[in-house]
Amino acid sequence: MRIILALVITIFQAQYGDAFLIEDLSSGKHFLVDCGFKLTYKQHIKKKTKSADFIILTHSDEDHINGAFPLLEDYPASFSLSKVYVNSPESVPLPRTSGEISVLQANSLVKLLSKKAVPFEGLIQGQVLDVSEYLSLEVISPTSGDLECYYEKYKAALNSALPDKNETDISSNVVTKSITDWAGLPDSFLKKSDDIANTSSIAFILKYKNKRVLFLADSHPEVISDYFQRQGFSAEKKAEFDYIKLSHHGSAKSISKQLLSMISCNNFIISTNGGKARSKHPSVETIAKLATLVDRNNNDEINFYFNHSISAIETRNGPLLSLDERLLYKIKYIEQNEIRLT
Repeated sequence: MRIILALVITIFQAQYGDAFLIEDLSSGKHFLVDCGFKLTYKQHIKKKTKSADFIILTHSDEDHINGAFPLLEDYPASFSLSKVYVNSPESVPLPRTSGEISVLQANSLVKLLSKKAVPFEGLIQGQVLDVSEYLSLEVISPTSGDLECYYEKYKAALNSALPDKNETDISSNVVTKSITDWAGLPDSFLKKSDDIANTSSIAFILKYKNKRVLFLADSHPEVISDYFQRQGFSAEKKAEFDYIKLSHHGSAKSISKQLLSMISCNNFIISTNGGKARSKHPSVETIAKLATLVDRNNNDEINFYFNHSISAIETRNGPLLSLDERLLYKIKYIEQNEIRLT
């Protein structure tokens, strides 16, 4: 019997959220990264798998964590699970003077995990998870210091029992500009202290044989660029990746020119249906900066993988660059819900 050596990444349609299933076909190991919304679990995840070796919940935003609630309610009767990785005061043993602090949603999740007796623990920059012989995860965000700030930031919200509704106007594609005008815009990311929920996101490098995939969750660009810089990467010595899952659904507030100067990749994954209310993503600015500034790792085209209808996104938010610009800069949009690495 021939052993299949391949890694399959399923990008679930999670509306404007994130939900991924990663399967190592040779070892049988498989795990989830975020669970999107409750409907994401009911309509997609549970139809694809009834088990996971573990789940990584990158942070407590509803579009990443809410699908975990019905999944855990199905445990253990109709969903098999060994562990959950989630950062909470109960899961990360840090020296703190602030007490047990958590965002209400994350706090509710931890209570459900405890009720269901599902083991859980946190992940911090520098940890490595060896999943199988060929597969490992190198955690690059958050730092322990940023995680401590996260707990401090939401102390008032937990103590006052107020829901966390710190929504970000992710991007707006209403202004018509040329691709070079978009690419020339200055960085617009928030200070880490003003964006601590995303700064505390779990991001990691997936390593499968000689392949490398960067999963950025909703991470802050400075956390990632600082990590790469400490690892010896720069504009002259770039970090090379086969795929990058863009942070915050392609938000312009989640990239920086410094980070873009340090990476080499021509395949970018965008998980969104276009956003909600006034939030529109992906940002044209993000696509323009990637297409004009990022080293393509010796490839001619730059590819953007969408897990929802591109025409529906453009109908809602406006065009993602003109056809002439896409042809000139060799930009390819691809609707695809599965990535296979061999």
